[in-house]
Amino acid sequence: MRFSIGVLSLLLGISVYAAEGNNSWSCEGVNSIGFLWQEGRWENQSFAPATYLFTIGSESSASLIFSGYQWVFENCTSSNIIRCSTNLGNAIVMNFQTGEGAVSSIVAASVPPADETASTFIERIQCSRVNQ
Repeated sequence: MRFSIGVLSLLLGISVYAAEGNNSWSCEGVNSIGFLWQEGRWENQSFAPATYLFTIGSESSASLIFSGYQWVFENCTSSNIIRCSTNLGNAIVMNFQTGEGAVSSIVAASVPPADETASTFIERIQCSRVNQ
């Protein structure tokens, strides 16, 4: 019991520190489209909009948390628009002034799984800065 409380406190502390020490944005999906791989072929697919937490760290790093996933980005480039991508083809682009942007995942399109389902998508997002 004491161990569980300690772990929970540690996780909450890390989450609070991450949100306070970085530039965090709450993003809502506006609309999404993509492809779903099933039964050996790609089908057009609409996806339900997702909610995202986009945190920009120091030294060009960032993370994106959504739907049980966490993408970690290195070497983001930014001026008025931030662009981040992973070596697997996941990406986010966001305009700091308007909060408009897009999230995409395309890696599955190049390597469709043999007997599994997979998806690729692009989603337009609207973000607002999290008050710190």
